[in-house]
Amino acid sequence: MKVKILIVFVIVYILTAFAWLTFSLLNYANTDYNLKNNVLMAGLNACTLQVMQNAKNGKLGNDTTQEYYLQQLKIDVDTVQLKAFVQDRFNDNYLAEISQISKKQKLVQLFINPSKLEDLELERFQQRNIWIYQSILLLVLVASGIYGVFYTIDNIYQLNKRQNNFLLSVTHEFKTPIASIRLMLQTSKNPKVKEEKKAELIENSIQNTFRLEELAENMLVSMQIENDKYQYALSEIDLSEMATQIIENQNIKGEITGNLTAGIRVQGDNFILRMVINNLIENAFKYSNDQPIEVNLFERNNQKIIEVKDQGIGIPKEEYKNIFKKFYRIQEEETRTTKGTGLGLFIVKEAIERHNGSVWVGVNDPKGTIFRVILS
Repeated sequence: MKVKILIVFVIVYILTAFAWLTFSLLNYANTDYNLKNNVLMAGLNACTLQVMQNAKNGKLGNDTTQEYYLQQLKIDVDTVQLKAFVQDRFNDNYLAEISQISKKQKLVQLFINPSKLEDLELERFQQRNIWIYQSILLLVLVASGIYGVFYTIDNIYQLNKRQNNFLLSVTHEFKTPIASIRLMLQTSKNPKVKEEKKAELIENSIQNTFRLEELAENMLVSMQIENDKYQYALSEIDLSEMATQIIENQNIKGEITGNLTAGIRVQGDNFILRMVINNLIENAFKYSNDQPIEVNLFERNNQKIIEVKDQGIGIPKEEYKNIFKKFYRIQEEETRTTKGTGLGLFIVKEAIERHNGSVWVGVNDPKGTIFRVILS
């Protein structure tokens, strides 16, 4: 939480800095425009003084038939020479025009070339756009970097959280059967216990060892799959026969209904596909509150589909994207009542995708969840 608050403060600081930078650059563009405009105005005054000086010295020609006035000062100029002097001497920054005051009097007007003002305005507009675009681009790059860092930190935080939950759950998952096995074996040693009861206790102990073996296999296989170390032994599998056997073994946990189409065969890894179906059925029983579950196997559009439905508590739709993550389990480990390590669905998704298949999850009407494995 502290890291997230720090990141928020950093983001606010950077946004504020960018806003100030953009404002400063735009203000600089306006200042530069005003400075150049003032230079042109000052140049106009210098142009006026030079015209007066050159006219006084007779360097701008002589016109005795007309009287010319420049800022209320009478001057003798040749209009052609005057215009050429203004344009050539001041790089076409200024223009001279003659306006009629009376039949014998004309007014000389000096002004800034409108094209120069247009160029200056265009330069300010282009410079302002460049600053804005550069600021936006830099902001997007920095924002992308911040998002990447935040996303990475959040992923690390969530992974650490899931790993802590995994350690809590796996500790409980191992301690419970170990304690049960020890208690049942210690009880079976009591000479007062009947032989029938001893046999039952030993059988229960064996079943608990199967549970321990299954947990160990899930952990080992998940690590191998994640690191691409698992060697898939592909062969032609009778999926219908496999599903039938698994359901017969899982029937001791509760009622299983549904339809299995006979003769459906796929290319796959026998061990992994058996683990996938087992995990889906165990998950269904785990969250079904002792309600019957439904297992269907059928073929549609040349695709083999395994469907497991339960009538349990269901999964919130916003959790669909998370339930296949390694170690992920809904709710906190301290408050969760169901058993599990958060590896089952991770193995299902990774294994099926490596069989070029897909896993779909949805709502079972009126309640519960549907998991659908699709193989080609």
